[in-house]
Amino acid sequence: MTIRARSIILSASLLFSFSSCITVDNRMGSDFIPTNQVLYIRTQEFEAPMFTAVADSLNMASPSYLEFGSVNTPGFGNTTTSGVVQFAPYSYQKDYGEDPVVKNMFVNIPLSGFTIFNKSDRYIPQNVYVYKLIKDLDHLDIYHDSFSVDYIDPIPISKPGLVYLGRDTLRIDFTEAFAYELLGADSTERGSIQAFIKKYKGLYFTTERFEGSETGGRLNYLDISKADIYLNYKAGNGDSLLSYYFNIYGTYYNISSHGSAHLAHKEPSEKLFYEGLAGVKPCLDMVALAEQIKAWSLTQTPPVDAGRILISRAELVMPVEIPLGEDYSTVDNAPGLLYPCRLMSNDSLTYYSPLKDIYYENPGGKMNRSRWEYTFEITSYLQKILSRNNLTPRDNLWIMPTYSVSSSSGETYYVDNYTYRNTLLNGNLSDRPPYVRITYAVLLQ
Repeated sequence: MTIRARSIILSASLLFSFSSCITVDNRMGSDFIPTNQVLYIRTQEFEAPMFTAVADSLNMASPSYLEFGSVNTPGFGNTTTSGVVQFAPYSYQKDYGEDPVVKNMFVNIPLSGFTIFNKSDRYIPQNVYVYKLIKDLDHLDIYHDSFSVDYIDPIPISKPGLVYLGRDTLRIDFTEAFAYELLGADSTERGSIQAFIKKYKGLYFTTERFEGSETGGRLNYLDISKADIYLNYKAGNGDSLLSYYFNIYGTYYNISSHGSAHLAHKEPSEKLFYEGLAGVKPCLDMVALAEQIKAWSLTQTPPVDAGRILISRAELVMPVEIPLGEDYSTVDNAPGLLYPCRLMSNDSLTYYSPLKDIYYENPGGKMNRSRWEYTFEITSYLQKILSRNNLTPRDNLWIMPTYSVSSSSGETYYVDNYTYRNTLLNGNLSDRPPYVRITYAVLLQ
């Protein structure tokens, strides 16, 4: 449409240059505009009714990285994470030879990132434990709190004394007992990934909780897509090798526990709390915002039906506390990109999804460090909200971390369900509270 419009303008310009003596009727099209339809563009700001809430039912399946670790931070308390993943052999064999004898079994998993709140914790030692799963992973039961110790065999399958020092690769040596279990696969399990996973249900990676009240600990992000498990053994008169991959096409997800539930509150306060994974999040009360806008519209002269407010732009502005001196520690812990999201559900799954406004040009999401605030475009969503009368808390907007994936068809945005950060934002009782700013016109009847 843009190219066509430019073509029309170009054609008109050429016609005008060759026929400048033609008189132009500037009234053209005026007969189609109702006489009472005079649009005035105005701007209005409203207090954004925000509160801090616990992000229930967070879908933590199909993360970019499997993670494990534990951190403690002031105010937010302890966060501990673990990961579960299925695995399968690369190739299927009729048998594993006669009387196989295990030589070793191991995996090297690249480290793709980490979260620390003290530089001194970059290389702290962490004990690593790997357990085998003994219950099937329901592919729909993939929320941060849907896992329990009932899913695992309490005896680790990683060799004792495994300590991770935060290097670029995690080396795990498995016990011979677990290797012999894998060599015990029957012909059906050796020839079918479904049969294999039915018997060998997956692996669980974890570490101890970071104890103490001081800031410390580390969360590790492992790139399981670049790791293979190797099982070396002797059978007959020769050496043999089996290799397995982490099944990122199957069921895998992270689990997190948080000590921040006490920060959730519905009443106005000076602070709003943001925490990654399934931690507390700022939430915009859309029922209260819609009521506020509708009440304001009725005080106009003449009164305005909120359904006739035409919004050209609506922005949610969320200030953060301006750092004192050069102490940027709080804002440096904030995620790279935040955006309002809705809690969605279908026949089988509950999940959070960014507003479609994120796909528009300049939608916001990054912290503006010159103004010390976030600005999120919520235009299309607020327009729909004002046309409805049956709003519920399910219409609230959650401030979630997001990331994008590029493809030939464009950018696709997802909720970041694997990175941990935390930060403070200003609440409604602060000197610079959050607000919604709309630019609008009123459609006359």
